[in-house]
Amino acid sequence: LDVVCVARMDLLIGIDASGSMGLSGWKAQRTALLQLVNRMALSKASGIQLGVLKFAYKITVLSQLTDDKKKLISAITKTKFDRWTTNIGGAFRSMKGMLQKGRRDAPSICMLWTDGRPSRPSSKYDASLGAKSLRSSCRVMVVTMRPAVPKSYVSPWVSHPKSQNVMVVNHPNLMVEKVMRVNTFVCGKVQTFLDWTKAYNATKTTTAAAGIR
Repeated sequence: LDVVCVARMDLLIGIDASGSMGLSGWKAQRTALLQLVNRMALSKASGIQLGVLKFAYKITVLSQLTDDKKKLISAITKTKFDRWTTNIGGAFRSMKGMLQKGRRDAPSICMLWTDGRPSRPSSKYDASLGAKSLRSSCRVMVVTMRPAVPKSYVSPWVSHPKSQNVMVVNHPNLMVEKVMRVNTFVCGKVQTFLDWTKAYNATKTTTAAAGIR
């Protein structure tokens, strides 16, 4: 089903830029994220605010929480593949910092996309500590992108209920075709793309008419 996420929430997404992704996997992941952005009703007043970071050895914040779709698309499109280790603990800690700019009256979701296990300068223990701290501030979700990272490995990181906060995609290259599944996975309120487009255009027409008066 072709749907748009119309929930009101602050959403942070961390994407994996480590070497194990491979260039084709990195490009597929980035394309999937761009498609996901285009399937979200961004609005500080009534919809989603989205923030994005990438993680490898270093953590790079691509965008703080915003409803500026053009800014998000530009930042995601321009970012490069780092090809290094998998600093998952650092990603979790950075997300917690980014939440400081969120809305106090909106629920927060932090979603990590990864195809690997934590590695230097992080570790399994470090990732667990980072996730534990983050869970006190938002709902933590993980999308794994390889069978080598089973649900049982990442489930200690995510919020309860564990079964609803881990999604498995068998390869990074499959992320593009799974975008709608990711959309419904993270979003508590969806609308068909056609219905959303009609409502969006009606709002624009009403706003323009009000301006003419």
